[in-house]
Amino acid sequence: MRVLLLGASGFIGRSLVSKVPANIELTGTYNTNKPDFGKINIEQLDYLDANIDWLQIVEKYQCIIVAARANAGTETVREKISKRAQSAFEQLTKAVIESKSKPFIVALNGSLSYGHRAEEPVKTGDKINPTGFARSYAIAEKPFRDFLALTNKIAIIRAPWVIGPGSWFYQMYLEPDKIPIIGQGKQWVSVVSVEGLAEFVWQVVESQRNGILHPKLIYRCRQKEFASLVKEVTKKQTHKLGRFKLMWMEKQMRESVLASIKLDDGMGNQSENQTSKMNLKSAIEEIYSGFS
Repeated sequence: MRVLLLGASGFIGRSLVSKVPANIELTGTYNTNKPDFGKINIEQLDYLDANIDWLQIVEKYQCIIVAARANAGTETVREKISKRAQSAFEQLTKAVIESKSKPFIVALNGSLSYGHRAEEPVKTGDKINPTGFARSYAIAEKPFRDFLALTNKIAIIRAPWVIGPGSWFYQMYLEPDKIPIIGQGKQWVSVVSVEGLAEFVWQVVESQRNGILHPKLIYRCRQKEFASLVKEVTKKQTHKLGRFKLMWMEKQMRESVLASIKLDDGMGNQSENQTSKMNLKSAIEEIYSGFS
């Protein structure tokens, strides 16, 4: 199967490349920094370029994975770049409809699309109410939601907090001197490993399972418990980020870390049992050993 991976040089994209099945002929794209993967084709592509001939591109493939997401430092710029991404993905989905090959699309986005849900389990059929960073990123996802309503040739994967080397986990939990307990620490944190997410994506590619999908979690717990596990591994002290300190955060960052999303991965309470807890602790130990 010939597959195009948009965003191969990113955090999730690199993991997808490392897990590519033997029966997949993969082409990955990058924008500015060319990665050296060796085993796959790699091409430069700025997917935000309004002059791209998407029809010429998509005709070559049976599947397109969208792992690219244009990030920015402020909400204003984030929204502006997301509108450009929306236009690009409108052209991409239009080209897929017009193409002879009709490639299957797998688009990755985050669970913040569902918004703050407190104690309510979040299922794949639930409506979105974006909070935090997703208030911008949901703009770029709209063409894929529209495409899903029109056809069954797409899977939209809404991943929760993705833990792995070089992720948000470094910035929030490893680089600071102390481990944050955010607010009361009661909000639900649903976690997937970047390796587990990559394996899930390839399963979806090969099965062409469509619709809104949630990957299997590595663990689901309260933020306070997550911080406690990091403390066990790093031996650092915890400290509480109260209302005053949170107000100094960038608005979408604050909304993101305060959101409680108890993501339903279809496995019942398995993602809250002791085995899952130990799996998360092992993942933290592995990441920390590379960090330290």
